[in-house]
Amino acid sequence: MQLLKKVLNFSAERHLKTAGDLFIYHSDYHGALALVEKAIALDPADTRALVLYGDILFCLNRDIDALQALNKALSLNSTLAEAYISKAGVLEVMGKYREALQCCKLALANIDHKKQYLLFSLLDQKLILLIRLKRYREAQQVLENAVNYLEEDELEYLYGSYKGILDQFCQKRSQAREKAKTLSLHVLEGTFN
Repeated sequence: MQLLKKVLNFSAERHLKTAGDLFIYHSDYHGALALVEKAIALDPADTRALVLYGDILFCLNRDIDALQALNKALSLNSTLAEAYISKAGVLEVMGKYREALQCCKLALANIDHKKQYLLFSLLDQKLILLIRLKRYREAQQVLENAVNYLEEDELEYLYGSYKGILDQFCQKRSQAREKAKTLSLHVLEGTFN
């Protein structure tokens, strides 16, 4: 029995690796899907396979199925930063920005020193969501705090992508507040005159 389990796990691992290669290097989503489904059939509790399954389904525009796969992975291991990051991507496409942002926060809370490589894409995703939610000051804070986590080239990319946009949005918002304040004062002056 033990030997059979080892053989099945080896087969599942082989299917998973080949599926990952097809997905990442060849963009063969259908081939990758078939292999990851075989891996999951052999080991339904393999969270790596479930996350890859969710990523492949997402690329095939099967968002609901992707979300189900990612939720299953998270039900098996609630500390999977990769699953939270992928789930945030699916939720963003579905227009569920607040839920996606919550997934980013959970991913960030579950990134340890071994998974530091995930920080760049996670912070990029978080910045996009904050901008979509018009939380510009908070996005600026995330960008400023990125200095503590990212390599110089990653930081340079984020600053180049977001700094100007965020400054512009914050300036427009400040101008709108000033205009509203001035308008309110004029209305109040008219009321008392």
